[in-house]
Amino acid sequence: MMTINVTWDNPDKRAVMIVFDRPWTWREFDAAAEEMLKLFDSVSYKVDVIFDIRHAGFPPPDALNRFRKVANIQHPNGGKLIYIAPATLANFMSSMAKVLSITYMGSNAFKKPKFIFTKSLEEARTHLSSTSVKQAG
Repeated sequence: MMTINVTWDNPDKRAVMIVFDRPWTWREFDAAAEEMLKLFDSVSYKVDVIFDIRHAGFPPPDALNRFRKVANIQHPNGGKLIYIAPATLANFMSSMAKVLSITYMGSNAFKKPKFIFTKSLEEARTHLSSTSVKQAG
């Protein structure tokens, strides 16, 4: 059984859903990243990615370097990154980004991350649909 599953989130293929279940391995992580890129390659427009990490548990060793490598993938069809996380983690990350943005306002010392933390799949989808409407309008 795969503990990281990669699928289209919706029939119109505008978002990829990546669901993590513990315990997962780096081999599965790498396979999931490859599958995500294949899905990006299969369309000719921007695709957002929803990572559901609510049941992921702690990552294997060397997580920071591995996550940074994948986060730096520059694919022309890669869109927004949304993470569904436990409420405490989502609130903490959101608060930290706000504090750091205010602390370093006007300097290049801190760039607000391009990803969003949400507490549920519904919240993630609502965020994506509201930003898509703003961009289209």
